[in-house]
Amino acid sequence: MTMILRSMIGLAVCLWLIVPPANAQSRKVRVAMPGYTIAGISFLTAKLNGYYAAEGLDAELIAMRAPTANLAVLSGSVEFSTVPLVGLNTALRGGALKVIMVHFDKPQHVLFVKNELQNLKLLRGKKLAVSGPGVIDDLLLREVLAGNGIDANRDVTILSMGAADTRVTSLISGAVDGAMIIAPFTFAAKDNGFRELVVFKDQGLLLASGGIVARDETLKSDPALVERFVRASMMGFIHSRDNRGGAIKVLTKSLKIDEQIAAKVYDSSRPTMTTDGALTDDAQRIMAAFVAKTAGLKDAAPAEKVFDFSFVRKAHATLQAKGWQPGS
Repeated sequence: MTMILRSMIGLAVCLWLIVPPANAQSRKVRVAMPGYTIAGISFLTAKLNGYYAAEGLDAELIAMRAPTANLAVLSGSVEFSTVPLVGLNTALRGGALKVIMVHFDKPQHVLFVKNELQNLKLLRGKKLAVSGPGVIDDLLLREVLAGNGIDANRDVTILSMGAADTRVTSLISGAVDGAMIIAPFTFAAKDNGFRELVVFKDQGLLLASGGIVARDETLKSDPALVERFVRASMMGFIHSRDNRGGAIKVLTKSLKIDEQIAAKVYDSSRPTMTTDGALTDDAQRIMAAFVAKTAGLKDAAPAEKVFDFSFVRKAHATLQAKGWQPGS
């Protein structure tokens, strides 16, 4: 019996050396992500559906405020961030970052205000909440204020308050007079009687939310890692774009909301998604010019220096060659 047992153990060890466990090649990938919202649905889908695991990646989605997320990428503390607009801002200032995927190119934010504030002119002297300086909601708010003759630096007080749930709570409590909010928190603001003053997807603006930002060094030194991460994220993007039922399930589980609310979130956000995770050359120039203008940059890096959608195109080609289709 002892001889048989020893033989079995020896055989098991040999097999382990020849055929390592399935997760032995799994690589840890850290991804900075500012909260679980619709903007992150592609990453949440890829994580929940096992797309990262299938690429041999153990993707850790780390909660991090948007301005900090891309600093973490620059420092190498994380490999990727999911905040393309802030990444673009940093890259245009000369930071060694590139936006390599964009999931949404139209803003999903709504400016909710106290019901008595019936127009933008009445915002003078008021406190307005955004997630952070230079983040998409901050840029959007400043743009619409400027278009209505309101100086965002003098006529209003813009407060950085982080996550969307904090902003809507501040609005409901009366700590601020208005807040930039995205679904599903928009429903809470509406239910509490606040006014939808500006719906930004109807303003003709072109801005990125939900996407991938990486260091130039990572793109050069470890393109295989970038390819695997982009490919899995692309699967999450295609699934969330084309599979409504599956996307609603992901939102229900990840955002901890009921299915009816998840359906509303999805249906309101689906028209703001990009076609294929990339931007046209014209869209890149328009977006870069807008961000540079709002950031007060005179000599910003050209668009081709801050965008690189080659990994997206390669991911598409690979998935098409395999005939991959999103399941449930």
